[in-house]
Amino acid sequence: MAEWKEQSLRLWQNLSKKQRYFIIGSAVFIFLAILVWSYWWGGRPDNVPLFTNLDAKDAGEVAAKLKEMKIPYEIGNNGSAILVSSKDVHKVRLELARQGLPRGNKGFELFDQNKFGATEFQNKVNLLQAIQGELTRTIEQMDEVEKARVHIVMPEDSLYKKNEKPATASIMLKLRPSAQLTHDQIKGIVNLVAHSVQGLKPENITVVDNYARVLNDQGDSPQSAGPQTLTQFDLTKKIQDELQKNVQSLLDQTIGVGRSAARVNVELNFDQRTFDKQTFEPVVDDKGIIRSSQELAENYNGTTPNPVGGVPGTTTNIPGYVTSNNTQSNYEKKEVTRNYEINETKEKVVSAPGTIKRLTVAVLVDTAVPRPQQDSIARTVASAIGINASRGDTIAVESIPFGNDVLDKQRKDEEELAKQQQQAFLLKAGLVVLAILVALYLLRLYVQRRQKEEAKAAAFESQTLDELAAAEDEAFISQSEERDETRRSIEKLAKSRPEEVAQLLKAWLAEE
Repeated sequence: MAEWKEQSLRLWQNLSKKQRYFIIGSAVFIFLAILVWSYWWGGRPDNVPLFTNLDAKDAGEVAAKLKEMKIPYEIGNNGSAILVSSKDVHKVRLELARQGLPRGNKGFELFDQNKFGATEFQNKVNLLQAIQGELTRTIEQMDEVEKARVHIVMPEDSLYKKNEKPATASIMLKLRPSAQLTHDQIKGIVNLVAHSVQGLKPENITVVDNYARVLNDQGDSPQSAGPQTLTQFDLTKKIQDELQKNVQSLLDQTIGVGRSAARVNVELNFDQRTFDKQTFEPVVDDKGIIRSSQELAENYNGTTPNPVGGVPGTTTNIPGYVTSNNTQSNYEKKEVTRNYEINETKEKVVSAPGTIKRLTVAVLVDTAVPRPQQDSIARTVASAIGINASRGDTIAVESIPFGNDVLDKQRKDEEELAKQQQQAFLLKAGLVVLAILVALYLLRLYVQRRQKEEAKAAAFESQTLDELAAAEDEAFISQSEERDETRRSIEKLAKSRPEEVAQLLKAWLAEE
């Protein structure tokens, strides 16, 4: 360690001034770059959404309140979302909720502020508006629903029953991208609204999406069919929706959201069939249930003459000749008769109603999907939902140009987000470059100033040395001239007054 320090010190001492300045400047530059980078990446707050899908009025009120609270915020998603720092989001959300922001759809809080002198008509209108707001809030709690609007029309009271008009309602739903509502969910929304408004029947409710497509039809009404017909329709609709949802999900994951549409038609067999099946099988290898059994055994031992005569009515009845010889005989007879039950199988088969009789599938894909991929889609979808050609199932895949509103919106959002990220990166990079340029400029000024000081010091030192040398030369010259002048004066004095000079010299010698 000591040797390394000595080597480093010796290396530093061997460097020239310019090299030392360059190393010091580089270290300062790196330090400033790290400082600026840390400030922008580490000091920048991590903003998260505070509220999304706000209308312009609610967004303005929330922004004004945040400005009043001196909370930094950002506006995103074309003004419908407000973002704040992640460390403040919960506190700010609770504070704004305490103040009733965002207001959104007003519910029964309309009656929190009782207005003195309100008429009965105003109270009815406020009640209707409150019910609409509460229903809107409830429907928007569904995962598939992004926004909802509920409009209820209540008829005026009439004195005569025959003149009364039924209450009606319409519901507009804006679904999230690639989201779909099942038949049961739509039926649940209809029943929710019907049971929330007095006198409103499900058949007087219309549900549409943001493309003005009717999501419920009058066939859903119990009055349009009997209980069994309604059950059959519900079962058919449920199977169709489930298969269609599976196909659409598969297509969205394969070729992208908004580039395909699938429809499935199911034909069910609701006939309940009952038939008896009776099977007879032969007995094999004496295996089975014995129905009856008979055994006969005869045994005769002894000596007997040959029989005379035979069976009556035949030639054996002619008497034979009598002989004197007798024959030994041993007669034995055994007979076994068994009757077995025939193997019989009785089976009663009841076929449950609701079996799939036929499936037809239609798939539309965007023209951007190549033909080989369309064939692959047809095979994949057929395997996924169980297409059976023997029962007449069919599948058709066609390509048409798609109006990709969802894709365009997603693409625009992605481009806008990428643009914002690029602008933020360019801003940060520009600030870093600016800091680097400033650091280099300051370093250049410092180096130039040091160079000027060194040049000035060197010039001053050179001038001082020159002046000292000149002064020494002048002093040496003046001393030589002074000695020469003194010598000439002494010589002149010795020539003019030799005696006195001799006496003076004697006196000096005597003193020494």
